[in-house]
Amino acid sequence: MIEETAKIGASCPREEIAAYVDGEISPREELELEMHFAVCRTCADELNSQKQLLCALDSFCLNENEIELPENFTKIIVTTAESRVSGLRRPQERRKAFFICSALFLLLLVGLAGENESILSSSARFAEQFTAVVGFVAHLVFDISVGIAVILRFLSNQFVFDSTLSFGFIAVFFIISVLTLSRLVGRFDRA
Repeated sequence: MIEETAKIGASCPREEIAAYVDGEISPREELELEMHFAVCRTCADELNSQKQLLCALDSFCLNENEIELPENFTKIIVTTAESRVSGLRRPQERRKAFFICSALFLLLLVGLAGENESILSSSARFAEQFTAVVGFVAHLVFDISVGIAVILRFLSNQFVFDSTLSFGFIAVFFIISVLTLSRLVGRFDRA
């Protein structure tokens, strides 16, 4: 008799008891569980304790007296929460939050990739395309800067050899710079 109880205890459907109490199983599975409850005292006790818990919760919810909250309860809670939370006001907090979010995102990708290889391959394709776009933009900026440098070098060689024209250009540039700087300083003082 003890050996039969041990065999039954090892194969007890503990997860299905909650589904049985909630009425979420089919009639055939319900009949099988009821037959198991007739044989297994442990499962029958578990069933009774879950039923008692549900009854206690139901009676508590029905007999619950409402707690009266102050009129400005929400405002007090929000004010208290805002005053106690520093938020993302300091740069260190922003960096920490960014690092934590990045780490969680990477963990999410790794976790999902373990279950589905297509997510990993699609994220790899995304990374390849992203690096290609960044490479293109970097080459574009480099090529534009080289072009500007070549044009400026050509123009500077033209101005250096013609000293009156270069002196005039430098004088006009200096006057424009001084006027622009004085306007910026004037606007800065007003703000």
